[in-house]
Amino acid sequence: MYKVLIVDDNDNNRLTLNLLLEEVDGIEIFEAEDGQVAVEMCVKNHFDLIFMDIMMPVLDGFEATQFIKQVNKKSMIIALSALDDDTSKNRMLSLGAEDYLTKPLNAEHFLQRIRQYLRIIALRNKQIHKFSSALNPFNAHVFHRNITFRIDDEEALAQFWDYWLNCEKNIINLSDCVRLIYGFGLWLLKHEYECSIVMEESEEKLYMMLLHVKPLNGNIIKNILLKHFANAKYILSNDMLTFQLDKEIKRDTTSSSVEMSDETKKILSKTHDNVQSAVDYINSTAISFLSKIDGLEIINDDTDKAILVFEKEPNKRNLSVIYENFQEYAEILAELMEFEHLGFAVRTLIDFLGTLTEEQFDTDKSKRLSAMLLNLLHDLSSWRENVFITQVARDIHYLDSSLLSSCIQIEAIFDEKSLDPTHDDDIEFF
Repeated sequence: MYKVLIVDDNDNNRLTLNLLLEEVDGIEIFEAEDGQVAVEMCVKNHFDLIFMDIMMPVLDGFEATQFIKQVNKKSMIIALSALDDDTSKNRMLSLGAEDYLTKPLNAEHFLQRIRQYLRIIALRNKQIHKFSSALNPFNAHVFHRNITFRIDDEEALAQFWDYWLNCEKNIINLSDCVRLIYGFGLWLLKHEYECSIVMEESEEKLYMMLLHVKPLNGNIIKNILLKHFANAKYILSNDMLTFQLDKEIKRDTTSSSVEMSDETKKILSKTHDNVQSAVDYINSTAISFLSKIDGLEIINDDTDKAILVFEKEPNKRNLSVIYENFQEYAEILAELMEFEHLGFAVRTLIDFLGTLTEEQFDTDKSKRLSAMLLNLLHDLSSWRENVFITQVARDIHYLDSSLLSSCIQIEAIFDEKSLDPTHDDDIEFF
């Protein structure tokens, strides 16, 4: 059953739509007499399809569409208006409406459109963006579409640059990522190697991959990333360098025509996707196990203190206290089948810390190691809080990829190999 919301300040218009929609099976119809009421209803409920009038008192269709799309971007909004002008149409479509119909409606044409809308909604609900052949190592749940640039000359690199940076894309750290991939690609071209750049995306993430990077030594890549893009979330594996970038959710804070309740603000701060939430996960987890999760708070505090001690006195004994504490984390994660990737990342970190020698603990590296371990510990603390205590995490696996990336970057701190002098001068970053 699909929920349909009719938003119109005119009683006769709402009645007309109700009569037309009687021909459509499998829908439940709701009404709102103005945009303000519609926003409040959408905060509390999800509507699959919304018919939005434009000219309304209190809150017009433009403003209501903007707010509703922030509450749930999957709601399909169809503008209905007597205004048959390009300005109104373009504005509604830019705010998130997916179609624009003018009044009076042709019944046959309208019903044909309705059936197509519902078909699209049905396909959306089947999670059509998920498939198993994703190229990126971070997330298999991406849209079917991808973008590929075949880099066989500098013109191709310039097109890659322009596509991402010559217009607004709302991707966090996009400029840093594009600039670095451009530099790596330019080096490969100068040494007569071709490469490819592939982009995949999910609702919240963009994955940018540079393929055929073997001619560039892995140590060179890691050191340059630490120097030029220290907070990058990346995985370097085999012949591919992959970045994970967050999409920025833009909020319009200029409008003061709507008084937003705390509940509304809370919902607008979130996005929606179809993943296993913390609440669903906890409800299916044995209560007896949750006491072990509570014990992680003490481990966190002890590890925090141990890292600060190591920063002041960087030696093998103090470091061993740190990775022994992380071992307790690993043992608990090993019992959670849903968190095998998180457990793998922690075990990888433990194994690496165990290989370090005191000769490697110079002042700069020890401070960088301490800082990154504290950040990693903070992430684990937030994971425990968001999944098991407040249970606000929409995706229980939200930390997996970033933690693995952090572990890889920690290893790069102690990479003794410097940049190959024959390569360093040729790699251009600006």
